[in-house]
Amino acid sequence: MDSILKKCLLLALLSGASFIVKAQGFGPDPGMKQINFGLGASAYGVPVYFGMDFGITDKITIGPRISYRSYSDRYRFIGNSYKVRYSVTNISFRGDYHFGNHIDGLPGELDLYGGLSVGYTIWSDNYSGNDDFDLEESKAFIGVQAGARWYFHPNWAANAEVSGSSLSGLEVGLSYKF
Repeated sequence: MDSILKKCLLLALLSGASFIVKAQGFGPDPGMKQINFGLGASAYGVPVYFGMDFGITDKITIGPRISYRSYSDRYRFIGNSYKVRYSVTNISFRGDYHFGNHIDGLPGELDLYGGLSVGYTIWSDNYSGNDDFDLEESKAFIGVQAGARWYFHPNWAANAEVSGSSLSGLEVGLSYKF
């Protein structure tokens, strides 16, 4: 939890410092709607994600998000070998602060953001062993994220995002604003 607190404080510091400079880059419009989708890379397989952003102010978006990943692993335990197939689903709600329009000289097509996610991770596993035990537990989580979008069309953007959650890493995809 200490690590999450440090990341939140850093995000707050960066956001606060960005108020000093003149606005230039992207900022969401109140009432804006956007879908986001793509693929990622993590220690737990390749996530596929889908989410929505709703513009609340010219700097804040909120919205739901879901991701799914599946992967296999093999374990050895007291001379026995176990093949395990995991399925991991994250359901979350997130809020992002878009600070690109506070940085002088950034192009209007660039959206820089960071925020917090709150959600629930659903783990399921299927393994070929004789023992009956769960290898992972479903549980609630709080995560931080930071990312950037480049609007190459008025409605379409390419995006990349990193997350501080233990289940995420780098994600890349597309966003469609309507």
